[in-house]
Amino acid sequence: MSTDLRAKIANFFHPMSHAALDIEPFRIAGLEIPRGDGFSKSQRIDAALDNLSEMEMAKLALKLAQGRDDVALDEAGRKVLEADEPPLTRITRRDVARVFGDDLAGEADVLELVGRYFVISDPFEELFGGSGSLRNKIERHMVRNAGDWSVEFLFGEIGAFDCSRARFGALLQDTVHPLARSGEEQLRTVTALNKVLARDGYELAVDGDESGHPIYTFRPIVRGVEGRPKNLIFASRGPKPELGFADAINNDIVILSGEESCLVYDRPITAANGLLWSELVTWWSEQGSGGDAVSLGKRLQEALASDAERKIFATYFKTYRNSVADALPALLPQVYLHYDPAVVKMLRHRLPLIRQRMDFLLLLPGRQRVVIEVDGKHHFSEGEKPSLKIYSAMVSADRELRLAGYEVYRFGANELVGTGSEKVIQDFFDKLFRLHRVTTA
Repeated sequence: MSTDLRAKIANFFHPMSHAALDIEPFRIAGLEIPRGDGFSKSQRIDAALDNLSEMEMAKLALKLAQGRDDVALDEAGRKVLEADEPPLTRITRRDVARVFGDDLAGEADVLELVGRYFVISDPFEELFGGSGSLRNKIERHMVRNAGDWSVEFLFGEIGAFDCSRARFGALLQDTVHPLARSGEEQLRTVTALNKVLARDGYELAVDGDESGHPIYTFRPIVRGVEGRPKNLIFASRGPKPELGFADAINNDIVILSGEESCLVYDRPITAANGLLWSELVTWWSEQGSGGDAVSLGKRLQEALASDAERKIFATYFKTYRNSVADALPALLPQVYLHYDPAVVKMLRHRLPLIRQRMDFLLLLPGRQRVVIEVDGKHHFSEGEKPSLKIYSAMVSADRELRLAGYEVYRFGANELVGTGSEKVIQDFFDKLFRLHRVTTA
């Protein structure tokens, strides 16, 4: 348990009299302080806090801090509440500062904006006109002599590099509020900030409007799949390969047989980019064959199992190869999701894993993984007869994928052949790219 947080809460209560301890903690935060003749205030406070978990204590700290504008207490509570969430690193905060250059507040008052979230003056300093307060320094170097301080330097002075994510995010929300930035300036700033924030899994997202102007909120990017992709086995065009571990501790695999039937991409895939077509082409060209994008495309086409799959693949590259260029996500066909070893055939009481391969997979920025399935009659029938068993297994597998953070989209094979099929595919990817902020021309 955080001793710092506990000490700050105890210090909050300690100046109160015994009589106030009987009433005020419950009035402010719903906390009952035990009574008892002969007990000191410290003993009473300790007895109350002993009954709280660390999370309960953190939530109590926020309630107490709100009533008194106690930044230190609020920060101590938020650090505990945020401990298990993805970090917003110092590097990302630095790069956020550099997006602003020397203008944090735009049309807003920088002193008022920063003062909402950080302590920039001491009441006693202000009372006696002290010129050394942080408030006076900000006014001198960012208002009267605009450009003296960069936002990066300001962040170091106010503690923005080390503060809670909630405080940092609230500050960012105000920097792109319509009173600070509007129109094209607001959009440019949000776009630049989101490019930086996405590296750590956060974003500024539209959350309503005010007088026709969008209002943005700081939040985690829509939940993706935990963990980093490794050992992508895809483009299967023949017998299932047999795999072994070259290093079981590091999860490094080796193909024991059937290597010619699939491709294995084993390079790091970052949360910021996902897997881009340009990265896949670079990997392909370095495999020893000296292949280029055309030869890679032909190799991937060999894995496509139906006219409908071939239509998706061809339309995707025809439509977006030039407009998205180097930022185009790689569309991977026939990707192994689960893997049953060959020996499973010899195990009588062992059920095979469902949906061992996906028709298509996109690895998008922010740990987003998009599965695209093309449903022929074998997805819901056995032989020539409809089968609830087959259908149930399919929707069960979909549920498990979604719960793991994947997005799953299904097409009926009939949608993807004949007149109008290209429009269906283009409409889908246009909407998908807008949802995931993949920029198209």
